[in-house]
Amino acid sequence: MLPDQRPDLRKQLRLKRRDIPSHIQRKSAKDLLLHCRRWPDFHQARTVAFYLPIQGEISPLPLMHLAHALGKACYLPRIRPFPAGSLVFVRWRPGSRLYRQRWHIREPRHGGRREARGLDLVFMPLTGFDRQGHRLGMGGGFYDRTLAKLPQRPLRVGLAHDSQQVASIPVCPWDINLHAVVTPSGRTSFRAGASRRIPL
Repeated sequence: MLPDQRPDLRKQLRLKRRDIPSHIQRKSAKDLLLHCRRWPDFHQARTVAFYLPIQGEISPLPLMHLAHALGKACYLPRIRPFPAGSLVFVRWRPGSRLYRQRWHIREPRHGGRREARGLDLVFMPLTGFDRQGHRLGMGGGFYDRTLAKLPQRPLRVGLAHDSQQVASIPVCPWDINLHAVVTPSGRTSFRAGASRRIPL
């Protein structure tokens, strides 16, 4: 696929994601939780960034509450005006007050802030992914800009429904690859240069 086909692919995948029934969404979120509970990389991470799901994105909320219960420092992304379109990560705790920004995404305003380089693990939303670890986001490029100069740390992990996997993602020069992706059926690692599937 060519880069100019990305908007059409993104639209198709977003519609498919939004059509997932609510009971499947709830089960999928629980499956992610069960899978990550057994993952050494998750247990070793002390500072972890999550996201708040919108438009059918798979929910990391059960996993986020588990991370907090395990004593991990949990963070949520906040879009900042400078550098333009990049993210800073704000500490989250149960009960933290959230605000809707202009794209109707909820984000925290108050709490300790951390740059991406200070995180051990970032769970990222996505629209689509392929077996090479390429990620198709929502089109804003926030994660790509934020993580552009950080090739190894933090660990970049996409969370997705199995139906979001495609044969090939059209790649642009600024795209940042995933180290791994977790879906309800298993986890795929891309860090060894070739994908390795670990079923749930």
